[in-house]
Amino acid sequence: QVAELEVERGEGERRSGRQAGTYITVYCPVINGWSDIETDEAADIIAELIQKMCRKVTGRPVTPDFKVLVAGLGNRFITADAVGPRTADLISVTGHIMGYGTAVDSIGCCRLYSIHPGVTGQTGIEAAGIIRGAADRIKPDAVIAVDALASRSTGRLAATIQLTDTGIRPGSGIGNRRSAVDRESVGYPVVAIGVPTVVDSATLVYDALEKAGLCAGDERLSKVLREGSSFFVSPRDSDVITDTIAKLLSLSINRAFFADGLQSR
Repeated sequence: QVAELEVERGEGERRSGRQAGTYITVYCPVINGWSDIETDEAADIIAELIQKMCRKVTGRPVTPDFKVLVAGLGNRFITADAVGPRTADLISVTGHIMGYGTAVDSIGCCRLYSIHPGVTGQTGIEAAGIIRGAADRIKPDAVIAVDALASRSTGRLAATIQLTDTGIRPGSGIGNRRSAVDRESVGYPVVAIGVPTVVDSATLVYDALEKAGLCAGDERLSKVLREGSSFFVSPRDSDVITDTIAKLLSLSINRAFFADGLQSR
């Protein structure tokens, strides 16, 4: 199931609590050890949505001369936060072999680049700054930022893929707000792709009590849980989930920008 939300400036932002832009959510079974067939079918849907978002943010069709920089956000040494880096590792980069008369030129692929900027605690540099430096060198038509998210519902944990043209703010879901990775900060159109891999303990407790019928609609309990000390929880099989998500997202991105489905010049 795919749901799309268009938030307009002004009243739309006020009522939704979101920045103006397009938000697409793909609802699916928990992404955990999917078969190749399941991954392949989902990748077709996501690849089409990625192309759609790229057309929207750039105002042009995705043709073989389209340049894309994939940025895998997050810390590869923390399993639940490694979705971005692992996805970036699996991108079939073509930027370094295009224009030299190779077989890649003849099949009409886009110029695809990949970067893993790490996290500020590792580099001392905001991810947005590193991405902008690479983007200024490459001059991409679009930047695709991939990151793990914190879920506001246990039901969405590893069960939704979210795409937006508003960019992404690394660490915001766990209260560690860094500079946004968006069109303003990197200087190029950004399509953000995220999958929730952690949930805060307050949400976990509240959802469990609600399912048991012990706190339905109890705003006081909700306030106590959400304002108290909290920590973040990942599923026990988060390593398998992270690997499956990275495989799915990298396949989707590769498929969106390789020969099949591209418009001619």
